Amino acid sequence: MKRISIIVCFVIAYGHGHPQSLYNEGTLSVGTNTILYVGDSVVNNGTLINNGDIQVAGFWQNNATYEPGQGQLTLTSSQPQVINHNDQSFTRLRIEGGGEKIFGADIYIENELVLSDGNLVSSGNSKLVIQENAVITGGSDNSYIDGPIYHVGNGYKYFPVGKNNLFLPLELQDVKGTTPTVGVILNIPNPNLKVQNDLVSVSAEQYWQLDVINGTFTGSIVGLPIRDETFLNSIEEAVVAQAPSLSEPFASIGASSRTGNINSGTVVSSIDATEMYLTVGSFVAEPGSKLTVYNAVSPNDDGLNDFFKIINIDLYPNNEVTIYTRWGDKVFEMQGYDNVDKKFNGLNNVGKSYLLPEGTYYYVIEKGESDDKSDKVSGFLVLRN
Repeated sequence: MKRISIIVCFVIAYGHGHPQSLYNEGTLSVGTNTILYVGDSVVNNGTLINNGDIQVAGFWQNNATYEPGQGQLTLTSSQPQVINHNDQSFTRLRIEGGGEKIFGADIYIENELVLSDGNLVSSGNSKLVIQENAVITGGSDNSYIDGPIYHVGNGYKYFPVGKNNLFLPLELQDVKGTTPTVGVILNIPNPNLKVQNDLVSVSAEQYWQLDVINGTFTGSIVGLPIRDETFLNSIEEAVVAQAPSLSEPFASIGASSRTGNINSGTVVSSIDATEMYLTVGSFVAEPGSKLTVYNAVSPNDDGLNDFFKIINIDLYPNNEVTIYTRWGDKVFEMQGYDNVDKKFNGLNNVGKSYLLPEGTYYYVIEKGESDDKSDKVSGFLVLRN
């Protein structure tokens, strides 16, 4: 059984003007399994070593050295709290109590950020940076990030952003690129309602801006929330839309999945987002909607043409995709092809699975809408390993 020490600070230095405050001018170490509770504010002008849990109800002012160790800082107030951490790191940061936590310098999270109750609000464009392998847990209408948040590295990344008591998290499901640091900034409202090609309209409520500050970002499947989007008639119309700038029209990158409804739901793109501006769009499928086929496949995990991409295939959930060799041998078949989990990336799936040799192949796409010939799209694809 672990032994936990609890230290409650009522008066430290500077006397009666700041009861329950902690002012550190030397070296203070908080040990493992120790809770240091400060009922008001903390000012560190020395060295503060944290291997326990420092719980603070007032402002946090770090003017010198904070050694995060394995410790956690917990911000507990129901009132606004100001955090000035001198561009240093926290191993663990926990947000609770319900009040706003306002940070005026960049914050770095090495291990975990817990959003329990209260918003973490940026002042002066300060950034929250989640280091590679660190995680964020929690997030709700009562607890989110209001400001720029960045993740370091590849793979799945969660951005629990929000504004005006609305939790509007964005998910990058598989960040690709070279040592990327990718950020998300939520903006309300959306001034760019221009659309092109297959889009009918986009949300006027908000948009999300991607921002790359280190390395390269080549794309990711993206998931967006849907909250009270009255421009949609139903969740089935929702797609993810992207634009290179706010002066250029949004274009659809499809929907591989949709959940919920137009008041509370999600939509996940069919293909990677590669542009910097994202929002929810509306697409009403018409009979005979055009499929766009990218018929060059090079499955080398460089983020370019890694699979057989079929734009708008999500509009035909009953589709079937079949691929043949030049001699008519079937090497791939898939029902419900979706560019995400069900896709062709150079592997034979008829019988024993193996990487197919380079060459030219023949594809047939059946939309599953009818039995006539117009329901089929066919052509050649080139595979390069």
